[in-house]
Amino acid sequence: MVEKKFTSNPLGNPKYTWDDTLGAIGKDFSGGNEILADEVIEYTSVVRLCEPWEIGNPIYWSEQVAKQLGYRGVVAPLSALRSTFLKASGWKPGQKTLFPTPEPNASFPLHPTGEEIPMPPVTNGAFTNMEMEFFEPACVGDRLTVRGDKLVNASLKRTRVGFGAFVTRERRAYNQRGELVARITGTTYCYNRE
Repeated sequence: MVEKKFTSNPLGNPKYTWDDTLGAIGKDFSGGNEILADEVIEYTSVVRLCEPWEIGNPIYWSEQVAKQLGYRGVVAPLSALRSTFLKASGWKPGQKTLFPTPEPNASFPLHPTGEEIPMPPVTNGAFTNMEMEFFEPACVGDRLTVRGDKLVNASLKRTRVGFGAFVTRERRAYNQRGELVARITGTTYCYNRE
């Protein structure tokens, strides 16, 4: 479990309560924005991901074998989708800084392209769970887009570390043909120490 302590810009807003969070379950907070991956999936990227783990599955190495088995081309390993092929830059040269304060513990903006989830202020967050359900293989030549930021659950809980809510959000990844590649669900425990 990775814990992040928010200091200069806490998660949440004092105008909201946990009832507001619970009332927002089912709403999409993406603001209609999509996140387009920076790169098209390339063959070299796929094999470089497989080499250190010695993943020898031929659908990751051979277009001929992949096509014989019914795929469109060389398949990107499922484990690489979230960590590599769904990424878009958080910042690029010429854009305003994401860290306007010199404070060393300043947090990265959590919703740079979408809407704020209505939640009271919390001082800590711990990412607790991520699930990915796969539908269509991502192949060499695909460029993926993430759509949506749906609040699917918020469960209030007092734990040994404090009181807050396990907040679960869902996003979906699509290829350039509009085919659903994956549904990504992640949960963060957002809380205040007691």
